[in-house]
Amino acid sequence: MTAPARVTLVTGGAKRVGAAIVRACARRGDAVVIHASRSISEAETLATELRAQGASIAVVHGDLSDADTPPRVVQEAADAFGRLDVLVNSAATFVQGDPMSITTSQWDLAFAVNVRAPFFLSQAAAAQMSAGGVIVNIADHLAFETMPTMAAHGAAKSALVHVTRTLARALAPHIRVNAIVPGLVSAPDAWTDDDAARFLRGVPLGRAGTADDVAHAVCWLIDATYVTGAIVPVDGGRGVAR
Repeated sequence: MTAPARVTLVTGGAKRVGAAIVRACARRGDAVVIHASRSISEAETLATELRAQGASIAVVHGDLSDADTPPRVVQEAADAFGRLDVLVNSAATFVQGDPMSITTSQWDLAFAVNVRAPFFLSQAAAAQMSAGGVIVNIADHLAFETMPTMAAHGAAKSALVHVTRTLARALAPHIRVNAIVPGLVSAPDAWTDDDAARFLRGVPLGRAGTADDVAHAVCWLIDATYVTGAIVPVDGGRGVAR
């Protein structure tokens, strides 16, 4: 059997953006480990689909809000194919609500999944990776703009940007660490059509993004061997229009 181009772990890889990243990496010839928490059935369905296409796929399960989960998930991913080359931290939780009524448990959940888990996943992955390893974090446009109902989420994603830049320095020159900053890819459940239209008026390209837009950017960063510490917007130009 031909050795895979890379072994890539994608957290939150069962649905939406995570699944698009899994598919893109599998198309490139990577062996892909799909991590899922509550979406384990969707992860197994995706794995079955991709295996039927000839891809090498494994599935690992774990609740990333549990501090013991990240090192276990990384070890299981490395054990699945004998090594680990790429980590994509795509898993996220979207804590929403009036900032005057957010509870400490909601705040802690946002930071546990969106910041603490990526940091300790990266710590564990770096110990497994050889020179040339890659970590890509999926941040959020709310790291750079305010939306009162997403205060905890935005604060956590801002922290993830800082973690990305810090780890890029700490792990150089052997491991590169970058982040993608998606704009609107899927509208919050509470949004109306008017809410989405109002948001898109501030997007120079005039449309929402797609999960594939994000996946393409992730693949570019995996290949971009002279890029580290970059925070790459995939937001249709919204960042420069603000």
